[in-house]
Amino acid sequence: MSGARLLKSNPPPDTSIDYSSAIGEFAIGLSPIQGWVPAFVPDPDPDDEFARSIRGDLTRFLDTIQTRVAGITMPVIELEMANVVEEFCYRSLYFRNKVYWQLAQGVSQVTITPYDARMETIYIIDQEGLTDYYVDPPATLVDTMAPMAARTGWALIVIKPRSWEAVEAGAVPALFRNWFEVMVDGLLFRLYGMPTRPWSSQQLASYHGTRWWSGVNRARDQAERLNSNQQSPFRGFPYFARGRRKQ
Repeated sequence: MSGARLLKSNPPPDTSIDYSSAIGEFAIGLSPIQGWVPAFVPDPDPDDEFARSIRGDLTRFLDTIQTRVAGITMPVIELEMANVVEEFCYRSLYFRNKVYWQLAQGVSQVTITPYDARMETIYIIDQEGLTDYYVDPPATLVDTMAPMAARTGWALIVIKPRSWEAVEAGAVPALFRNWFEVMVDGLLFRLYGMPTRPWSSQQLASYHGTRWWSGVNRARDQAERLNSNQQSPFRGFPYFARGRRKQ
């Protein structure tokens, strides 16, 4: 195993893991150069209640769009919807996870992407364990001090689906359940803003665009408050770009 390791208390299924008795965590092998191998995540069982719920939410979403935009085709919907999902993840930083890492003596970096077979890391927005560091985009944590000793710590990461197929397989079901109207507004904003299409409408694009950005900002605020009423600890994002911990 290499000198950089990614640790998770609940490792994904069917992942090659070792158990570290010293730390009390499952350790997933991580190459400091090539990244770690994503876990295999099976497609939902079509007879599973949760899988049926995912399909139901997506079907309702697609039906809603088709009833509002006359003449729209499914390939156009799926293409633009993939763009909407990606923009939501990048702008809202909504999907987050904390992962733990180890760096052996002589090793200076750890790459935290992809997250698993369906999700990939797009940002590291906080970390603990390194005093002077920088982030090599999208998700390589680099220690700028001489690696004279082993180090351990954690990183707070933002993740997004790796493809539209991952979304269809249930990677982010909360999008079409908790944020249904925001996703509708995001897609209609893009569709109505297309020029020289039968459904083009700058007035409707402006209306849904305002609602879309309001929803994205609301999702970011909720994520930063950790789904509680506490003050956000991340109002200074992206302080990691300065290469050191905020004092």
